[in-house]
Amino acid sequence: MINSLALSILLLAFFASITFNGFFRAIAKKNNFLIDIPDKSRKFHFRATPLTGGIGIFFGILVSGILVTGLTGANYSLDFSNKGFFESSQINNGPISKNFEVDNQDYELSLNKTDDNKISVEINSSTSLNSSSETIEIIPISNKKYKATLSNGDEKFYIIDSGKVIEISSSDETIDVFLPTNIDTIYLNNFSISLYICALFIMIFMIFDDYLTIRPIYRLMFQFCIAGLMIAMSGEYLHQIGNILGLGVIELGVFAIPFTIFCVVGLMNAFNMIDGLNGICASLALIPIMYVTFLGNFSYGLLVPIGSILGFMAYNLGYLGKKRRVFLGDSGSNMLGFSVAFICIEYSQNINHSSYINPVTALWLVAIPLIDCISVVISRALKGIMPFRPGRDHLHHKLLDLGIKPRRILIIFILVSSMLALIGFTIEASFQNEEYISFYAFLVISFFYYLLSKNGIEKNV
Repeated sequence: MINSLALSILLLAFFASITFNGFFRAIAKKNNFLIDIPDKSRKFHFRATPLTGGIGIFFGILVSGILVTGLTGANYSLDFSNKGFFESSQINNGPISKNFEVDNQDYELSLNKTDDNKISVEINSSTSLNSSSETIEIIPISNKKYKATLSNGDEKFYIIDSGKVIEISSSDETIDVFLPTNIDTIYLNNFSISLYICALFIMIFMIFDDYLTIRPIYRLMFQFCIAGLMIAMSGEYLHQIGNILGLGVIELGVFAIPFTIFCVVGLMNAFNMIDGLNGICASLALIPIMYVTFLGNFSYGLLVPIGSILGFMAYNLGYLGKKRRVFLGDSGSNMLGFSVAFICIEYSQNINHSSYINPVTALWLVAIPLIDCISVVISRALKGIMPFRPGRDHLHHKLLDLGIKPRRILIIFILVSSMLALIGFTIEASFQNEEYISFYAFLVISFFYYLLSKNGIEKNV
């Protein structure tokens, strides 16, 4: 769904990112700060290059997000769920009104919660010829789920999610009943706000790592802490991973939060480790964000990071001049890995989300960095080498040693990553309730990659 508003948001984020990447690059060059020096043993670029790409992306997202309303006409919808640090900010009393359109007729739905935990709802409908009003009694069952007693005595069950009222049938199938009159909305909720805040903390800490080279153990400790903070703030984590073994849905229970932190930290390091050639890390972050943006229920909000990442890539790939390149640095690669991890969690855990994906499908979205990271860590562990030390045993290094040009390697990564993501979505569409087929297929691909790369590791490490 690319319309004038979507294009405006995308271009605004793109040019904001270009502006901030140029600004921070100039500061780094002038002050000789955060500069990556080629060493001809592992870093093969030809010029001293600023490590300010992550900072440029972050401020591009932040500023373009602020400017979107005034310059594009988009509307923000504040939608705080009853989770995390924002639990107390959920509105419990007072009227809430929304306008809807059904069959070309306008409706105003007003909710007013009473002290006895019941909600009285008044629906006013109007056309050019007449108007009517009807009152319905609604009782909350759980967070955002309600039982409605209609005027004729019938009982209906509904969920209110991101501005939509969704009827729940007896089989728990979700059916869109009402659509908001104005769909050009960027939803700002506790998840997005928490992500901004945690991304800022990652930027600050990892800038010190880019400048001073912090010991891996301290980096891991920070990554575990920031993942835990994000869970505490947003309330989003992996509470189930689907029917990946064919034995029923696996609920994580008390292991949910530790397992989520482990997965997030793993993906942060996977994106950091794959960041060895221009454009690869940013492209592999861009692909999953674009898939959940365009293949699900279209999201205006995710166009902001898409545009900002594209703005960085214009510098990173030399389209604005090879002498003006910038790198992500550890700050940028960790921020992108962190963001992609929690976006996948958000879209794979809320089953009533209009863009819901099966948890196993998220593996296909990040297949290349994940498989490469696991393969390298296992191979290094078997050889007694520290898993997170720098090395030349990654997939892109092997392709370089085969004589393939860096730009062709980037194209290969983009095509293969896009194809694997498409395979994941295709399997999900074909076997909606049989996630184990997707999981076993992913394991087979991972195993064959490890076998194919095993002989090359001996030469490159």
